[in-house]
Amino acid sequence: MIKKALFVLVFLIIASCKIEKKNIGYEIHGNVKGFNDSICEIFQWDYESVYFKDSVLVKDGKFKFSGTIDRPRRTTLKIKGMPGTMFFWLENTQTTVTINDDGLKKAIVVGGEAQGMANLHELKKRPISNKIDSLGNIIMTGRKTGNLTDQEQDTLYLRMQALNEELYEVTNAFIRDFPNSLESARTLNESRFRLDKELFTELFTLMNDKTQASIYGKEIARYLKLNVNPQIGDKYVDFELNNINGQKTKISDLRERYTLIEFWASWCSPCRESNPALKKVYGKFHDKGFNIVGVSMDHVQEKWLKAIMEDSLPWDHVLNEKGPWGDVATIYNLKGVPDNILIDDKGRVIARGLVVDDLEAKLEMEFNEK
Repeated sequence: MIKKALFVLVFLIIASCKIEKKNIGYEIHGNVKGFNDSICEIFQWDYESVYFKDSVLVKDGKFKFSGTIDRPRRTTLKIKGMPGTMFFWLENTQTTVTINDDGLKKAIVVGGEAQGMANLHELKKRPISNKIDSLGNIIMTGRKTGNLTDQEQDTLYLRMQALNEELYEVTNAFIRDFPNSLESARTLNESRFRLDKELFTELFTLMNDKTQASIYGKEIARYLKLNVNPQIGDKYVDFELNNINGQKTKISDLRERYTLIEFWASWCSPCRESNPALKKVYGKFHDKGFNIVGVSMDHVQEKWLKAIMEDSLPWDHVLNEKGPWGDVATIYNLKGVPDNILIDDKGRVIARGLVVDDLEAKLEMEFNEK
């Protein structure tokens, strides 16, 4: 009897392997509770560009995608008329997506190996994520009703911040436990904006050669190579981007006695709000040897050029179309915008992250000393 059972088990394993070899494409089978005709769309990014996009009709609460893909890819799914988005791993296998009354955020996805690891990661985070969601709902309701005092709201935000730190620790532990999963490589790459370089490097070294050779591993290696992050007293790192006329321009070609490299974007409200005051500082010191080089994080050139015109910005401008994943953001370890670096005539960084009032005071001191 035992021999017969073992034979059946071996047969099933061999059969499943044969099926796996024949399955050279993907199929996504979706079920949407209480939702009829609409459009379902899937698309994927490789950081700075859209790699793939497809759409199908949701009919009687069901939809289906099929095709082939070169490798497992993190994929976004949206349904017209339904709030939010969901993320999953698209692999050359069958994937089922079940969307209940909780919507896309709580969709249940069953797929291949990469999706299995993503599900495990989510399961480990869920207890803390649920607490964060609850706090968010309390804050949102309190704002609408006016029942929360400022002190109560600040207390809730501090609690939410502490929970986020706990969530990060869960993710770090997941990467340590499963360093060779694509989910870990993707998550680590996207954690570059919160992790210090030492811990980031430590987690990367846990990954095997295959994982480090994945697209996520290559991005991590690029980041570690480029992330100089010059500090005050260090030499700035020169770079070249297109100016408003589409011409390659180096920062070194635009330098004056003092040069502010101003990282901003058309969609950044604090950046735009500070521009009038920044223009006054520019006008006050420009003839003395001060220049500003605006480095935009915009993806869309038209929006960048429109913002320059609307705000009447008189200084030099270059465009970093790859945004936070581009070389410039990586070199200077940008966590967001606005941000800036002030360099002197020797190319040394003498200040970083200056608000306009502090910039004006710093320039007053520097020019008076010389």
